[in-house]
Amino acid sequence: MLIVLIPLTIGWKLMLKPEDPVEIQNSIAAFLAEQKFEVVVSDENLEYMHIVDARSPSCHLRVARVSPLGHEADLIRRLNELNGRTYFVFRRVVYSDQPVYLTVVNYIWFRFLRELGFVSRVPPVLAVVASCETDQLPWSMLRSLEPT
Repeated sequence: MLIVLIPLTIGWKLMLKPEDPVEIQNSIAAFLAEQKFEVVVSDENLEYMHIVDARSPSCHLRVARVSPLGHEADLIRRLNELNGRTYFVFRRVVYSDQPVYLTVVNYIWFRFLRELGFVSRVPPVLAVVASCETDQLPWSMLRSLEPT
């Protein structure tokens, strides 16, 4: 029985495509461009994704994917060179602090589903640092980041 299961599980894992951080980055950039921001993807990266910089005449914001485990939340706040507001977007909802319990449980569940091949990605946790009130943006429109 074990001889049959080992090749089966290895084959299953080989069929699973790795997550594409560029896909998430492009979704964020497209969303911000729709909101009339001039978007540039920086050379800096965090959690395997480049940081997305967006500007308008009255605002500058940076969006980065952070770990669902919550260990980068303080780092993001310390790196806030804009001296603006820091908040987190998770599953299209804005949070003033990263909801670590929620993101960890979600990460474990969706990682399990992804390993089984039921979803294509684990929902990302985004950190946003902004010099203006961008938490009022329609973040709920970021449906493309939801697992499919």
